[in-house]
Amino acid sequence: MYPCRNWAKAYIKSLENEGLDIAEGIDTLQILSDQVKAHGGILFGRTAADKLEELLYKGIPLCLDITVRFLVLMVRKNMFRHVKPVINEIKNIMNKRWGIIEATVEYALIPNDKSQVESTIIQAVKRRSGVKEVVLESRHNPQILGGYRVKIGDEIIDASIRSQLDNLLMSFNSDEVNGGL
Repeated sequence: MYPCRNWAKAYIKSLENEGLDIAEGIDTLQILSDQVKAHGGILFGRTAADKLEELLYKGIPLCLDITVRFLVLMVRKNMFRHVKPVINEIKNIMNKRWGIIEATVEYALIPNDKSQVESTIIQAVKRRSGVKEVVLESRHNPQILGGYRVKIGDEIIDASIRSQLDNLLMSFNSDEVNGGL
């Protein structure tokens, strides 16, 4: 697996050494990497890196110099294809440092009291994890049939109808195997 954590730490350290705002650096890295991807083609090696550097400085004169140098280095090292995981890792490191946790709630049907439900979920996640802030993303997922499912990192809190039906089915199957009913 690609060592995106090392690249993420190096980028954060570079921003800190220059006294730059890390949140702005993350946003700039995201924007510039999206523009590089939109430029198309496979980018690797010194020639591509030099062209990229020229393109970025011409196209975005107000961008952070450190971000351009970071992206150019990734291209030179033939690592640009890993920029998304690096950005995600930077966000993870900084969210941990800032006391922020990202969570996703999936609904089969968006409830009428969505803001109330989400507020309750946010408060529960804060109490459980001890973080200062919870960034909650909502998604529609008709496969859960009803209720909701909350994902916090690798952990899933499943209060969906689908989960309840699956548990009921497993219970019936277990009873049949054990000679129940």
